[in-house]
Amino acid sequence: MRKGVAGVSMVMMMPVAPSRRGTEDVRRSATLALLAGCGLLAAGCSSAGHDQDYAQRLNAYANATQFAPLQAEATNAAAGRLAIRLPKEFRDQIDDRDKGTPPFLRDFPGFVAAYQVQRPVGTTQYPVSLVVGTVPAAERRREDVKQVILEQVRRDESFRKAAWGKPRQVEDVTGQPRTWDVLTLEGEQPFELIDTGSPVEKRRPGVTEIWVSADPKQKACVVLAWRVPDEVAAAVSLATLAPLTARTVSIAD
Repeated sequence: MRKGVAGVSMVMMMPVAPSRRGTEDVRRSATLALLAGCGLLAAGCSSAGHDQDYAQRLNAYANATQFAPLQAEATNAAAGRLAIRLPKEFRDQIDDRDKGTPPFLRDFPGFVAAYQVQRPVGTTQYPVSLVVGTVPAAERRREDVKQVILEQVRRDESFRKAAWGKPRQVEDVTGQPRTWDVLTLEGEQPFELIDTGSPVEKRRPGVTEIWVSADPKQKACVVLAWRVPDEVAAAVSLATLAPLTARTVSIAD
């Protein structure tokens, strides 16, 4: 100690070297911080992978739920050129054109087969059916296919003024937009019922929807004709099944 101004004592302060323990604490803290940062980074990468996997699973689940009314596997038709997922209950296949097509549409373009299920109401079985056809684009233009259909259905007394509606857009199973022309026929029409065990044709109120694929560069024109008698319409959601089934249609290259 030495005397300063006016006799004030001054103490010389010397710098104190950090202790070994303090240095180790600092290094340990830095190391832990670095490890924590790496852990967060790894967790972030892991979380991103998990989120992607979760999104894929969620999308798969949504598709499975959405298409639940249809059969899990596609039905191959037209010698493998056409694939379509049918409604689960449509197990009966009719390969005879005269038995599988409506009386007002016997010349069904590119007829492949009809699929149906019988719905009981009392002692009567009512048929709900889907008729499928496919016409190669090289054989007939889509407009010609539509004209052949329209000319036939207009011969039925209930459909004299039938006309094609506005095109409908649906997304196929891959998310690609697809266009369909739809002809809706409502009113009394012939159905082949099974009444007390015997087949009989009767005119009953019902609906027929005819879907014709309308993509500009399609390799083939697909025709789907749905038929539902009014007596069983409440049990068959045509508004759901028709577009849902159309979404599953694919034509082989």
